[in-house]
Amino acid sequence: MHGPAIRFVAVVAVWLLGPGAVAADRDDLSVFAPYSVQTKYSIDHQPWTDFLSRAVYFVGKSDRQPARRPSSQFRVSGTRLSTGSNSPYRLEGNRVLFHTFNSEVVEYIRLYRDALQDTVNRIEYAELSRDEQLAFWLNLYNAVVIHEIAVAHPVSKPHRLRAGESGESLFDAKLVEVQGVPLSLNEIRYDVVYRYWRNTDVIYGFWDGAIGSPNILLEAYEGQTVNAQLRANAKEFVNSLRGVDDSRGGLRFSRLYFEARPYYFPSWPDDLYAHLSRHAEYAVATALTKRPADPRIGRYAEATADVSAGETVRPTGNDNAAAVAAGADLGAVWTNLTSDGMRGGLSSEAVILQRKVDERRSRRTGSVTILDIYTDDPDAGRGETLSVEPDDGQTGKQPEQ
Repeated sequence: MHGPAIRFVAVVAVWLLGPGAVAADRDDLSVFAPYSVQTKYSIDHQPWTDFLSRAVYFVGKSDRQPARRPSSQFRVSGTRLSTGSNSPYRLEGNRVLFHTFNSEVVEYIRLYRDALQDTVNRIEYAELSRDEQLAFWLNLYNAVVIHEIAVAHPVSKPHRLRAGESGESLFDAKLVEVQGVPLSLNEIRYDVVYRYWRNTDVIYGFWDGAIGSPNILLEAYEGQTVNAQLRANAKEFVNSLRGVDDSRGGLRFSRLYFEARPYYFPSWPDDLYAHLSRHAEYAVATALTKRPADPRIGRYAEATADVSAGETVRPTGNDNAAAVAAGADLGAVWTNLTSDGMRGGLSSEAVILQRKVDERRSRRTGSVTILDIYTDDPDAGRGETLSVEPDDGQTGKQPEQ
């Protein structure tokens, strides 16, 4: 029998909120093999939810209508507009409001990603349940991507970013260290999660910063809810044009499935169609009846998933409206987002995106879905709370409220 679970809270006291490591061969990632045991610890990712709920713009469910070519009717005088995407998918998928981030916001993201690593480095990795480990990896991966894009913003295509001291690509550079093992984002994704988790829905948990990616959620992944969150994200993606595209005649599939093929779809393409069918709604289910024997890969929208949908406004002076907005409180600026507000200093595509979202919301009907979430850690909330202060490395215990 295990004692009461201890909840680790990565406390980041900036803007929004007031180690020992285990040595391991850097080439041997078997240290991260999950164990099916009752969890001793759980990680509270509320600080990341606090950030995402304000920094992510919810676009809503895809209507499976491809976007038309960008228009220049709302070009902003006194700026140089660079069009980064003509993708028919650019009006789908949630966006991160990078252009509003000031230095304090960027620092908050850095502190969270560092605190998350430090939290797991203070305990035995094997004392986290499989679901806790999975939530940890997904949140860490996404936090690193958001931080690196925020530091380099404006960024046209995340896959072109260079990061770390080595100057390697964002996804190949060793940007984190967990349990004494330096890791790249690709190693986290393919060599840890894809290698050890057999649930095909995990492929929808990684946000690579591009429009063609699965959604970035408005909340952090949590150990108790991670599987339900992944199922919901899978459904959104499969039923979008980013996932399955039949808009141009024939049938094309996201490159995400081709990258995951060695891990999750060995009997290709039958395993792929079986997976897609589990999440497909009527339109996609109908398209899947074609079942081509040789699935074709679709065009991946590589432009950054910000509200500009691949367009970047670069000011000719220092009076850019977007730069002014970046110094304001993120929540206050974007709680009541309007077309007029987005037009100031931003691109034509941002205005079109907002209009599309307004149309979707006007058609939405109210509904409530209740999910029974299984957890193997029913006592997690009855332990003491261990706070990890990322700024000074001090640890203090507080009684649970």
